[in-house]
Amino acid sequence: MNKIDNLIEKLDKSNLVLSLKESLDKVDKDKELKELLEDYSKNPTSELKERIISNPTFQEFKVRETEINIFIMELNKKLKTITKKGICSHENN
Repeated sequence: MNKIDNLIEKLDKSNLVLSLKESLDKVDKDKELKELLEDYSKNPTSELKERIISNPTFQEFKVRETEINIFIMELNKKLKTITKKGICSHENN
C-alpha cells in the first residue's frame, strides 16, 4: 500500500470524516428534512428554505461539511508550501 492509500485510509477513519458520515446518515433518516428538500427542489420558496436551514439535522450536517472544507483548505495550503507551486500544474508553467 502506498503513502497516498495510507493517507486516504487514515482520513476515512478520522473523527472528522466519521462525523460527516454520521450526519449524512441522520439527514437520510430525517423524513421531515428529506420531504422539505424534495419540496424545495420542486418549488424553491423562502419559507421552505428557512424551514430547511432551521432544521437541527441540517444544521449539524452543515457544521460537519464546513469542518471538512476547512480541513481541505488547510491541506491544500500545506501542500502548496511543500511543493512550492499551486494545486494546478499550469500555474507554474
